[in-house]
Amino acid sequence: MTLNSPTPRMPAAESTRTRIINGVRGRLSTQYVGLFVGLIVLSVAMSLLSPYFLRPQNFINIGAAVSFTGIVAAITTAVLISGGLDLSIAAVMALSGTVVAVLLNAGVPWYLAALAALASGAAIGAVNGYIISYIGVNPFVVTVATQFVARGIGFLVTLGIAVPVSDPIIKYIGQGRVLGIPISLLIMVAMFILVGFLLRKTVSGRHWYAIGGTPDGKMARLAGVPVARRRFQLYVLSGLISAVAGVVIAGYTTVGDAYAATGLELSILAAVILGGTSLSGGRGTVTGTLIGVLLIGVINNGIQLLNLGVAAQYLFLGMVLLLAVVFDQIRTRKETR
Repeated sequence: MTLNSPTPRMPAAESTRTRIINGVRGRLSTQYVGLFVGLIVLSVAMSLLSPYFLRPQNFINIGAAVSFTGIVAAITTAVLISGGLDLSIAAVMALSGTVVAVLLNAGVPWYLAALAALASGAAIGAVNGYIISYIGVNPFVVTVATQFVARGIGFLVTLGIAVPVSDPIIKYIGQGRVLGIPISLLIMVAMFILVGFLLRKTVSGRHWYAIGGTPDGKMARLAGVPVARRRFQLYVLSGLISAVAGVVIAGYTTVGDAYAATGLELSILAAVILGGTSLSGGRGTVTGTLIGVLLIGVINNGIQLLNLGVAAQYLFLGMVLLLAVVFDQIRTRKETR
């Protein structure tokens, strides 16, 4: 380098991405500790209230129960980080379950039926992504609409009747275990690893943080980030992974039901927000979401062990979601001061 050579400067996109991610890591480091301590305190409390809580089989039951929400919560973390929202996830789960069930009953091989189910989820995600990213319609409106569309298709293909799933491989995916660990839980862990890798180690993940870090992704767009394309890709991925969860549920319940996973999107959002992902975008990690999923899983398991009934489950879920949103708003206000 000569004396007249300009001093190397970090590209604008790289500078923005580095600043956002470093800020996120710093703010979440203490939150992880708080969430983990909360999980431990809750577990200790449940062990005192119920003699069955600490049994190994109960932990396996918790893992199997949270796996369905956890699979989708992983990708929902990325969607919220990008400043987006996908309320069609539960309906896509139901749709993919009905598709795989109907095709299996029509004699289609399990792998083709599963691929068709995944394709149906990706298709709904593509519709969401195109309308949100390229037309500019609000994500809430779009995904609420496609939620009804997905369930409507599910009712059409099943004629409103739960279709049995008898294929042993699909049933094994939903019910099987490897060394005592439910396969559904292993799939959940794989999804968390995949999304965590995408967020931390890929250009797309850095772009998602950058897009969500500023209103409407304006700064990211100025920095050269292909905002529309990245959002479209993310919604397709959201639909695809939601469909994976739907196939797992179909294998677990042994039916394809258009009513499946009704309201589950609220539990998923509660876990993601509780784990520190901001509704306004730009902040969040899969580690926090995983702890959030486990927290809600322990709460639901405790309600069942104590035989408190469905009313208590809805009450606790509502309070958790409300508190998570309130804390998220408080954090956002502090950061903007």
